[in-house]
Amino acid sequence: MMKAKIILIFKGMVVGLGKIIPGVSGAMLAITLGIYDKCIYAISNFTKNLKDNMNLLFYIGIGLILSIGLFSNLVIFLLNNHYFVTMCFFIGLIIGGIPKLYSESQINVKKLSNIFFIIVSFVIILMLNSFNPGHIIKTEANFLTLIYIGFLESFAMIVPGISGTALLMLIGYYDLVILRFSQIFNILSLVETIKFFIPFGIGMLIGVIIMSKIINICFKKYQIETYCVILGLILSSIYILITDIYEITLNFKLYLYGFIFIIIGGFISYFLEHLMHNK
Repeated sequence: MMKAKIILIFKGMVVGLGKIIPGVSGAMLAITLGIYDKCIYAISNFTKNLKDNMNLLFYIGIGLILSIGLFSNLVIFLLNNHYFVTMCFFIGLIIGGIPKLYSESQINVKKLSNIFFIIVSFVIILMLNSFNPGHIIKTEANFLTLIYIGFLESFAMIVPGISGTALLMLIGYYDLVILRFSQIFNILSLVETIKFFIPFGIGMLIGVIIMSKIINICFKKYQIETYCVILGLILSSIYILITDIYEITLNFKLYLYGFIFIIIGGFISYFLEHLMHNK
C-alpha cells in the first residue's frame, strides 16, 4: 500500500511539472502515466466509491502541490539555462506512455474511422498551435479574472493535448501564475498567495467538475473514439514540441544530450506505468 501511495505522489509531481512547463500538457502526462482515466472517473463519480476516490485524488493532489511549490523556481531556471534538454526529457515522458495507452485502448489503426479521429485531433491541435497572436504580459488580475484563469487551467488539465501554460501565455497571464506558483511555500507572500488561490481555485473547481463530467461521458459512450482523439492529441503534442525545440541552432553534442534525455524520460514513464499496474 505504501509503495502505491508513493507512486501516486510521484506521478502527481510529474503531472504538476506539466502545469508549469510551457507547451507540455498536464493531462497528456497523466495519460502516459496511467492515471488520467482513473482521475476523471474519481471526480465524476466521487460519491460512488468515496474512500478509493478520495485516496487516489488525495495522493495525486499532494504530488501536484509539492511539484508546483517545490519545482516552479527550478523549472524556470532549467528552461532559462537548459531549455533544450529539459524539453527533451518531457518529450520522452510523453512518448514512454504511448505503448501502454495503445495496447489498452483497443485502437485499430487499420480501421478508417479510427484513423479519421486520430488525424482530425492531430490537425486541430496544429491549428490551435499556429494561433499565437502578440500579447501583453499582465502582472495583476481582479477576482473575476482569476476565476476565469482558474477555469482555463482546469480546462487544460482535463482536456489532453492542451497546454495550460500555452493558454495563459496567449492571454498574457503566465508570468503572474508561475510567480504565484513559485511562492506557495513562501510565508512572506502568504497574503498575496491566498488572495490569488481562492478565486483561482474556485475557477479550477468549476472547470474540473464540468469538464470531467463531459470527458467521463465520452469514455462511457465513445471509448475507442475518445482514445483515438487522445492518441492524435499526443502525437500532435510530440510533433509540436520537437519542431519547436529543433528550431534552435544547436551543435551535435547538444543533439546527443537531447536524445539521451528523451530516452531517460521515456524509460521513466514506461517504468512507472508498468510498476503501477504490477503493484
